[in-house]
Amino acid sequence: MRSKSIFAIAVIAAVLAAIPVYAHHSFSSEYDSAKRLSLKGKMIAFEFVNPHSWIHIEVTNPDGTKTLWKGETPPANALYRYGWTKPMAEEMVKKGEIVTLVGTAAKDGSNHVFANSVTRGDGATVLGFGPPPEN
Repeated sequence: MRSKSIFAIAVIAAVLAAIPVYAHHSFSSEYDSAKRLSLKGKMIAFEFVNPHSWIHIEVTNPDGTKTLWKGETPPANALYRYGWTKPMAEEMVKKGEIVTLVGTAAKDGSNHVFANSVTRGDGATVLGFGPPPEN
């Protein structure tokens, strides 16, 4: 009886350990590498968080309406490896500043891109990298 309990606990532990792996997504499952976008808009927020950091911008459409877009970046720990810190991110790209976000569009058509670069109005690219490797 005791060995059955130990076996059941081991099976449950293995299933629980596999859940985070199942939840992670590959780049190609979420983004269409053939759909590149360049979005110019007002910086709303930069979320320096895990599992992925986010850039939020407000784009003014040709008809004058505004659309909120979010750009997914690597996680905060990867941005640290690029040399970024949260205070640095807040200083490099300020709220209200006009930026150009270049990225790969989401497959589902939502206002969501993988941000490959962010360029300030003065032409300085403050964040730039390619799409993540396939997994």
